[in-house]
Amino acid sequence: MQASIIGFLRKHPAQTRGEIADALEIPKLTVNNGLEKLLEVGLIVADPPRDVAVRGQRIRYSVDDAQVTEMVMRLNQVLGEF
Repeated sequence: MQASIIGFLRKHPAQTRGEIADALEIPKLTVNNGLEKLLEVGLIVADPPRDVAVRGQRIRYSVDDAQVTEMVMRLNQVLGEF
Protein backbone atom coordinates (compact mmCIF):
# COMPACT_ATOMS: atom_id res chain seq x y z
CA MET A 1 0.00 0.00 0.00
CA GLN A 2 2.87 2.41 0.72
CA ALA A 3 4.24 1.71 -2.75
CA SER A 4 0.85 2.67 -4.22
CA ILE A 5 0.88 5.91 -2.25
CA ILE A 6 4.42 6.74 -3.42
CA GLY A 7 3.52 5.94 -7.03
CA PHE A 8 0.41 8.11 -6.87
CA LEU A 9 2.21 11.03 -5.22
CA ARG A 10 5.04 10.90 -7.76
CA LYS A 11 2.49 11.48 -10.51
CA HIS A 12 0.23 13.79 -8.46
CA PRO A 13 2.22 15.76 -5.86
CA ALA A 14 0.70 17.89 -3.11
CA GLN A 15 -2.36 15.74 -2.40
CA THR A 16 -4.39 15.54 0.80
CA ARG A 17 -5.12 12.31 2.64
CA GLY A 18 -8.68 12.35 1.30
CA GLU A 19 -7.55 12.93 -2.27
CA ILE A 20 -5.12 10.01 -2.02
CA ALA A 21 -7.79 7.74 -0.50
CA ASP A 22 -10.31 8.65 -3.21
CA ALA A 23 -7.84 8.16 -6.05
CA LEU A 24 -6.57 4.81 -4.76
CA GLU A 25 -10.01 3.72 -3.58
CA ILE A 26 -8.82 2.76 -0.12
CA PRO A 27 -10.08 3.90 3.31
CA LYS A 28 -8.73 7.17 4.71
CA LEU A 29 -7.57 5.40 7.87
CA THR A 30 -5.52 2.97 5.79
CA VAL A 31 -4.01 5.89 3.86
CA ASN A 32 -3.29 7.70 7.13
CA ASN A 33 -1.41 4.67 8.49
CA GLY A 34 0.61 4.41 5.28
CA LEU A 35 1.40 8.13 5.31
CA GLU A 36 2.60 7.90 8.92
CA LYS A 37 5.03 5.11 8.03
CA LEU A 38 6.29 6.94 4.94
CA LEU A 39 6.78 10.16 6.92
CA GLU A 40 8.70 8.28 9.63
CA VAL A 41 11.23 6.97 7.12
CA GLY A 42 11.44 10.27 5.21
CA LEU A 43 10.09 9.09 1.86
CA ILE A 44 7.36 11.73 1.78
CA VAL A 45 7.02 15.26 3.13
CA ALA A 46 4.00 17.04 4.57
CA ASP A 47 3.13 20.67 3.85
CA PRO A 48 2.72 22.15 6.34
CA PRO A 49 4.65 19.76 8.57
CA ARG A 50 2.26 17.92 10.89
CA ASP A 51 3.84 19.35 14.03
CA VAL A 52 3.16 22.89 12.73
CA ALA A 53 -0.27 22.36 11.17
CA VAL A 54 -3.27 23.84 12.94
CA ARG A 55 -6.23 21.59 13.75
CA GLY A 56 -8.47 21.35 10.70
CA GLN A 57 -5.77 22.58 8.31
CA ARG A 58 -5.36 20.46 5.19
CA ILE A 59 -1.98 18.82 4.96
CA ARG A 60 -0.65 18.08 1.49
CA TYR A 61 1.78 15.24 0.90
CA SER A 62 4.49 14.90 -1.72
CA VAL A 63 7.26 12.42 -2.40
CA ASP A 64 10.79 13.30 -1.34
CA ASP A 65 12.29 12.33 -4.70
CA ALA A 66 15.88 12.34 -3.45
CA GLN A 67 15.05 9.94 -0.61
CA VAL A 68 13.04 7.60 -2.84
CA THR A 69 15.79 7.57 -5.48
CA GLU A 70 18.39 6.78 -2.81
CA MET A 71 16.23 3.95 -1.45
CA VAL A 72 15.80 2.46 -4.94
CA MET A 73 19.56 2.69 -5.59
CA ARG A 74 20.34 0.94 -2.30
CA LEU A 75 17.79 -1.76 -3.02
CA ASN A 76 19.24 -2.33 -6.48
CA GLN A 77 22.75 -2.59 -4.99
CA VAL A 78 21.59 -5.14 -2.43
CA LEU A 79 19.83 -7.14 -5.12
CA GLY A 80 22.92 -6.92 -7.33
CA GLU A 81 21.29 -5.04 -10.16
CA PHE A 82 23.67 -2.07 -10.12
